[in-house]
Amino acid sequence: MTQYAQTLALLKANLKRDWLKMTIWLVVLAGMFVAVAAKFEGIYGTPKQISTIAETLKSQAMVSLFGPMTTAHLNTAIIFASEMMVFWGIFMVIFNFSLSVGATRGQEESGLTEMVLGGHPVGRLAPLAAAGLELVIANGAFVIVTGAGMMVANMPGSDGNGNWLFAVTLGAVGLSFGLISLIFAQLVADSHNVAIYNYVFFGITYLVRMMTDVSNPDYTWFSPFGWIEKADIYTKNNWLPVGLLLMLGVVGFAAAVILNGNRDIDTGIIQVRGGKRTSRFLRGSGTLLFWNQKAISLFWIVGMAVLGASYGSVFNSISKIVNDSPVVRQVLGQSGVRHLEQNQILSFVGILGVIFSVLAVVGGAMVINHLYTEERRGYLQMINTKPESRSKLLATYMVYGFVLSVIILFVALMAAMGAGNSVLKHPLAFKYFWRLFIAMLPTLALFTGILVALIGIMPKWRAVVWIALGGAFVISYFGRLIDLPAWAMKLSPFYWFRKVPLAHIDVAPVTWMLGIAFVMIVIGFIGYNHRDIES
Repeated sequence: MTQYAQTLALLKANLKRDWLKMTIWLVVLAGMFVAVAAKFEGIYGTPKQISTIAETLKSQAMVSLFGPMTTAHLNTAIIFASEMMVFWGIFMVIFNFSLSVGATRGQEESGLTEMVLGGHPVGRLAPLAAAGLELVIANGAFVIVTGAGMMVANMPGSDGNGNWLFAVTLGAVGLSFGLISLIFAQLVADSHNVAIYNYVFFGITYLVRMMTDVSNPDYTWFSPFGWIEKADIYTKNNWLPVGLLLMLGVVGFAAAVILNGNRDIDTGIIQVRGGKRTSRFLRGSGTLLFWNQKAISLFWIVGMAVLGASYGSVFNSISKIVNDSPVVRQVLGQSGVRHLEQNQILSFVGILGVIFSVLAVVGGAMVINHLYTEERRGYLQMINTKPESRSKLLATYMVYGFVLSVIILFVALMAAMGAGNSVLKHPLAFKYFWRLFIAMLPTLALFTGILVALIGIMPKWRAVVWIALGGAFVISYFGRLIDLPAWAMKLSPFYWFRKVPLAHIDVAPVTWMLGIAFVMIVIGFIGYNHRDIES
């Protein structure tokens, strides 16, 4: 057991470092989850309300987003589980990835792991074990708060077994993916690449879940992320997926332990290739940034193209409700049915526009965030000694990040259009996707401006942009489902373009969003030029 000596001491240090992050995440995730559950009865509490939302959830578009309905006998609790399981599972995976990367590669990159192992009686595997225990504590806290909150909410159709199964399933999927992340932390030598491996793995499991849910739900067992749907909350209350997720997490941790014993500190199993000593291409901060970010940029572009094509491939199934209704076809006629089908698909495209825009902001913001990360690690010292202004350096990262986010959004929409039109009898016109693309650009600029302002004046608070982005997404995506008041809906930038691409773009929100973005950018540049450089 000497390999695990001082694990608890390192765990205390990890919790002291991450307590604020964990508290914010748990309050947001668990608090919002319970709050929605408590309000759900007032939204879907009557048979008429339940039947209305049931028809929507049974459409192929909603199946691709939320998963299939497992029973015909619906109630408030079952609808809540159908709508919330997949997306809260996504949030739990992201939360655990953030913790695991920070507790492993983040510690090694800062030099703390080497200092602790080299100068203190600490076991070789103690940092890894402490990271695993931190994940257990974080997810355990979520389970307790969420489970207790669900019991208090007492939705119609819920029961104690289902409430706790719901909470434990979400905790288990988060813990499982967090422990698998420890494997990737042994494979590569920096947190940047660990994050890439994490999200590639998660993206594959999500796409497999989505495609199998639409084609054949029996095959969803091939995706670990799809196991959460097999719990059948409030219907069968199947605990098998929880056991499978926990077993997968244990296997992931065991693999990480084995890999950890076969590498040196601050290195990875996968060796980094040596580069050229000189390069004609590397002539300044811009070319250096492009060279360092080319792999992750390509990953984002290809990944979003695959995601867009995956969603586009289900366009033909979205109109099945109309096609399967003889009454509707008789009343509206062929042209009327075609118009209704197109409106349904375009409404779904509008939802996809929000999802793609959020992911595009994430891709661009990760690049801009690297300015502060590289500043703290001292990577920019050589650049700062050159006759290059801070304004140019900040502008380089900002422009690259914003252009990347624009490309990501455009590629995703074009891939969805291409795949969708290939399966539709009546293809959608390019103008609808172009209109949606233009409508989302002000939101990309707004979040970019907020991040630049934070990096310029309060870089340690730059995580606020993630909170704002997540809040905007939740409001836009779940606002109507949980019956938020109009003033709350308007807090999301995406709300102002909710009718696009069915309707034309309103110029007013475009103007004030771009105005706010410009002011934020100016504040960021002024602040960055006057604050001290950290190292």
